[in-house]
Amino acid sequence: MVELTETAIEPLRIWERLSQEGAGSVVVHFGLVKPVAEDRRTRGIRFAPDGDLVGELRALEAELRAKYELTDVLLVRRMGELKVGEIILAAAVSAPGREAAFGACRDAVEGFKKMKRLRKQELFA
Repeated sequence: MVELTETAIEPLRIWERLSQEGAGSVVVHFGLVKPVAEDRRTRGIRFAPDGDLVGELRALEAELRAKYELTDVLLVRRMGELKVGEIILAAAVSAPGREAAFGACRDAVEGFKKMKRLRKQELFA
């Protein structure tokens, strides 16, 4: 499942939404707005889709499911203006074993970093 949202990403809600039936391992990663970018202090960041970002997320989900034996995948990306410390993204996977869960979560995070349909603007202090 993939989602773009302008509302805060709630960690407990991610856990509740991820199917764990048949899973032996769950791995979750939350990306946060950093206080420093390009050696400068920031007050936040602004994200906006630039094209079919949902399609790009769905392609990433399909790639993860094809590569790993997974029970479930949840990829959530925050849009809009975020403050330092807020959650930018959630990559959550459940799998029968830890190797697949950790590998898929790592690949999901790398996939988020390579998104081409996302505009990002640092808001410097």
